[in-house]
Amino acid sequence: MKTFIKTFLIVFTGITISSCSKEGCTDPMAFNYNIEADTDDGSCDYEGCTDPMAVNYDSNATISSECIYDQIGSWTSTSQEVNINVTMTLFGFPLIDTSTTESIHPDSLDPTGLDFINDGTLTIHYRNQPSEDGTWIRTNDDLLMTLQDTSLIFTIDSVYGPFLRLYSYQSQTTTDPTTGAEVNYNYSLNWDLNRN
Repeated sequence: MKTFIKTFLIVFTGITISSCSKEGCTDPMAFNYNIEADTDDGSCDYEGCTDPMAVNYDSNATISSECIYDQIGSWTSTSQEVNINVTMTLFGFPLIDTSTTESIHPDSLDPTGLDFINDGTLTIHYRNQPSEDGTWIRTNDDLLMTLQDTSLIFTIDSVYGPFLRLYSYQSQTTTDPTTGAEVNYNYSLNWDLNRN
C-alpha cells in the first residue's frame, strides 16, 4: 500500500506540475512575448524589415516593419525623360518660347547603369564607351556625383527595393551680347533605374 501511495503521489505531482506549465513565446525581445509562458514553443515573432534589398534588413524578422533603402549597389537604366524649355525676350517682348520633352527609348539609354560603392566611389557604365569612375556624396536626398571632368547633382526622388529615381534640374539665364536679348534655359532629367 505504501508503494501505491508513493506512486500515486509521484504521478499526481507530475500531472499537477505539467498542467501548470504554460507554453508560448518566452523571449522578451519578441513581438508576441508572453510573460505568463514558462515553456518556449517556438512561436516567437520578431518585428523588423524582411526585405533583403533594404539597408536595415533583419534576417531574424518574421513580421515586416518599415524598410529603409539607399542607392548603394548596382543599377541598370530603365528610362530617361529629358525636358527642355528655352525662352528669349528682348525688351520684355517674347521672341522664342519653346519646350520639348523626350523619352529615351530603352535600347538607346546612356549611361546604361551605375554602381554605387559603400566607400563613396562609383562607376558609370556607357553603351559605346568605357566605364567611368568617380565619387559620390549623399546629403539627405541630394546626390553629388563627381567624375573626371564634371560634377552632376541629382535629387533622389525615390528609392525602394529594386527601384531608384534620380531627378536633376538646371536653370541658366544669359544675355546675348549682340542683341541684348535675355535667354532663359531650363533643363530637367528624370532617370529611372532598377537594382541588379
